[in-house]
Amino acid sequence: MSDPLPEPESQQDSLERRLATILAADVAGYSRLMEQNEEATVQTLRSHRSVFDALLKQHHGRIFNTAGDAILAEFPSTVEAVRCATEIQSALGTRNEHLPPEERMLFRMGINLGDVVVQGGDLLGDGVNVAARIQALAEPGGICISGSVYDQIQNKLSLQFQRLGDKNLKNIANPVRTFSITQSDAGALPMIRRASPVSRTALAVGAVVAILIAGGGYALWRTSESRRVEQETLAAQLAAEKKAAEEARQKADELTRRASQAEEKAERERIAAEAAKREAELKTQAERSDEARRRAEEQGKRLSDENQKLAAKAASEEARATAARREDRHRIKRRRRCPSGRRALRCRRPALAGLSTAPTKASCAMRRWTRRSAAFAGRSPSSSRTARPPEPGRTERSASSRPCA
Repeated sequence: MSDPLPEPESQQDSLERRLATILAADVAGYSRLMEQNEEATVQTLRSHRSVFDALLKQHHGRIFNTAGDAILAEFPSTVEAVRCATEIQSALGTRNEHLPPEERMLFRMGINLGDVVVQGGDLLGDGVNVAARIQALAEPGGICISGSVYDQIQNKLSLQFQRLGDKNLKNIANPVRTFSITQSDAGALPMIRRASPVSRTALAVGAVVAILIAGGGYALWRTSESRRVEQETLAAQLAAEKKAAEEARQKADELTRRASQAEEKAERERIAAEAAKREAELKTQAERSDEARRRAEEQGKRLSDENQKLAAKAASEEARATAARREDRHRIKRRRRCPSGRRALRCRRPALAGLSTAPTKASCAMRRWTRRSAAFAGRSPSSSRTARPPEPGRTERSASSRPCA
């Protein structure tokens, strides 16, 4: 079984220690204020804490522990810690002036420089305890510091101090030198009343001097505060005017952009409308030209058909005329060749009967042979009809009906 003793030794060896300036702050009469009006007290505490935190951050401080109205803060510099405490008390005093007397909230502050133990984000040790104990010695709205802090700042800050002597503090083995800050750059701070006898003249002179100093400081502070407020108001007005001008410029730019977009859109629509109109006109012209071409083709085809009909009719009439002329020539020839009397009549019969009137070589040769035979026999041609031998395949009528050559 292992020995458990090395574990505490290892933990002790791992502790981190450092020198730090501790500021302890607490609200005077916080329980009484909460009993009178809880909501107003909480709101006032929040307002005072916002000022406290802002100035603390400005002077590089860090809050490492809080408990209700109590605040424990750490500073890397003693000078910055004291300067931050005096500025906080001055700012909170200004805020309390605007509050009713029963709602005013005053802080006690104590500052100590000592060795502390680091445990995570928290600080422990006598350095923290001494700051908390001397904070209880301060008057409401006042600041108490330890001798170690006084030794660090006595020649570095223009402050006035009141020596409180060595104080035996609770749970602190050795007495602690304690001082109270009575005067700062922002004005007078509450002083610790001492039991030593002081003459009325000295008190009166001190009171007059303190009043004069406080009045002068307050007047200077009011003047600087009014100037600061005026400058802040003027800066806010300038910022508002600048913002309004910027917004107006942006609105004008937006209107200009929208107007240009509307003009571009209208121009595009106009161009599109003109293109559509031109396209419609071209389409109409193309349709008209197609219609005219179609009509011209139809008219040309109709004229061609009429010309063909006329040409056919003319050719038919020409053929008829040619046939009529040929018939007339044949008729004239037949009249010239055929003798008068009955034979001329027979020559005309076929024409009257619708038969062909063109004489054939066989019929003409037969008639010449008949005439020669009749002349040889001493008879007339008319009496030789019975003596003529008929042609094969033909009757006498059909033979005699042919015209002579």
